[in-house]
Amino acid sequence: MDLNLNWSKGEKQSDGRLLKTAKPTPEFWALWKVKKVSIRKAGYTVIKINDAWLVAQFVDDIAAIEQSAATSSDMEIPVPNGLAYLPFQKAGIAYALKRKSCLIADEMGLGKTIQAIGTINATNPNTVLVVCPASLKLNWKNEMVKWLVSERKIDVVNGGGEHIPNDPDVVIINYDVLTKHAKALQSRTWGMVIMDEVHKIKNPKAKRTVVAVSIKAKRKLALTGTPITNRPIELQPIAGYLDYDSFGNFFNFARKYAGAYKGRFGWDFSGSSNLDELQRRLRQSFMIRRKKEEVLKDLPAKVRQVIVLPSKAYSGELTKEFDALADAVSDTTYDDVSFEQMSGVRHEMALAKVDDVVEHLKEIDHQVVVMAHHKDVVEGIKLGLEAVGKTVVTLTGDCNQAHRQHSVETFQAGKADVFIGTIGAAGVGITLTAASHVVFAELSWVPGDVSQAEDRCHRIGQQDSVLVQHLVVDGSLDARMAEVLVQKQRVLDRAIDDVQILPAISINDLAVGVKEVEKIFHNKKLKPLSDDTVEALQACARYLAARCDGASEKDGQGYNGLDTRFGKSIAAQLIWTPAVQHAAKKVLRKYTGQLTDGGLSVECKTIFI
Repeated sequence: MDLNLNWSKGEKQSDGRLLKTAKPTPEFWALWKVKKVSIRKAGYTVIKINDAWLVAQFVDDIAAIEQSAATSSDMEIPVPNGLAYLPFQKAGIAYALKRKSCLIADEMGLGKTIQAIGTINATNPNTVLVVCPASLKLNWKNEMVKWLVSERKIDVVNGGGEHIPNDPDVVIINYDVLTKHAKALQSRTWGMVIMDEVHKIKNPKAKRTVVAVSIKAKRKLALTGTPITNRPIELQPIAGYLDYDSFGNFFNFARKYAGAYKGRFGWDFSGSSNLDELQRRLRQSFMIRRKKEEVLKDLPAKVRQVIVLPSKAYSGELTKEFDALADAVSDTTYDDVSFEQMSGVRHEMALAKVDDVVEHLKEIDHQVVVMAHHKDVVEGIKLGLEAVGKTVVTLTGDCNQAHRQHSVETFQAGKADVFIGTIGAAGVGITLTAASHVVFAELSWVPGDVSQAEDRCHRIGQQDSVLVQHLVVDGSLDARMAEVLVQKQRVLDRAIDDVQILPAISINDLAVGVKEVEKIFHNKKLKPLSDDTVEALQACARYLAARCDGASEKDGQGYNGLDTRFGKSIAAQLIWTPAVQHAAKKVLRKYTGQLTDGGLSVECKTIFI
């Protein structure tokens, strides 16, 4: 719609858009009287500024969007002798320098750590706080020693019992101990705070998130190759931390971009909506993101391949369970699918596949990286490969830093044929470019985790095309998981990258739980549990809900990926009916180990004994 008005150049708003205004003409007022609705639908409105009526239009800041994808910069940035930033890394540093808050969301393997250190070199903040996963603390220290242009004292905080230095220069701390040092971290304003793998604060109710977003800083820099790992709502704490005015209201964000609605058991935030707008606003406000194909023209391609294992290899009762669950997942009817059954069968299936995985791997005559989900699956594959003469190194969640470093260095030096790791432990913070072949013996429900794990090999330093293989049983639960991962990934690509979702794709969250306990909720004869038991249930449910959701194992951190949706729903209930009480007891029973470790042994005894 052309209104024939003389528009201003535009004033930048907090959300990154430009507000353009124009003085209304008599012709406009005449049109406004008869076509007000149509004019508003076209994106125009009428506002009053300084007692004068103006026609207003919000438009995208095209220049800002273009800057968010810049691949080179002429800016001179300090760098140690003998080192150099790649052109796109200079562009990332230049982008960060123009903003007090910035998210560097480059794909994995593009050197986000180097860009963060380059920002330190260019701004010379008096104090720097780096928050990262525990496994990456030593890597951060080593990279700083290498890339900082001026010598700084670097303190690595290794546990909750240590003290934050009173006169900090650079402090490196992991997310897991943030709450133990909350007062010390919050008592000062840092020159720069760097949140590495910032998707770790995706849960707004988690204590680590509450502490992280409350840390004051003159400059905020967030790093992650997967801003959204599973669903758009996960981005809100990060976006709110970097730009509170635009994204700080959780419910506004949820309604607009997560398709939030209030259902039978409370609010549902698992959907997606207005993804095009979300991406534009992120890029206009604080996000720079480049993909490997855009900046590393010489980086060999990554090819994904699904290897289908014949279902006839799996017989008896296990096959029946596979089929039942596969049908349930496919039809999205979970009435006969329990939490424990879904997780248990998934585990059984992985163990049943071990021999076939070993058969597949033993024929590979070059170095290969294997990703799994369960520690006993890792061990089973290791033993099978060692039996045929393969040299194997492993990395799981219970490995210490020394073991982690030894496994990586041994493999990178070519002294091991196979590297086997769990997706959670080996999927971030390490480089495995000695191999150009990645095999997934198991999958994760979370597409971001799979992408992170793939790119341990597909990153700067890789000389060969990377082959990624997913081994799945034909017609089984993991085959359905593979399909769902593709569907989920397309939604995330739409939100972060300009990738169209095929109209035929139906997004299926698979965060099951509610329907499985509907039989409990429909049982009108249920008697209420004792007040002590209910209080104990509530304490346990809220403890798990405040931890990292989507944990890889039931004794990990918080509800596992299958229980997260329902677990958080009951934790948020203000009134616990008998139905809620009994459903909660059913779900929480399998988390007794984690709850006991978390100091809730008395509550567990109250509930289950």
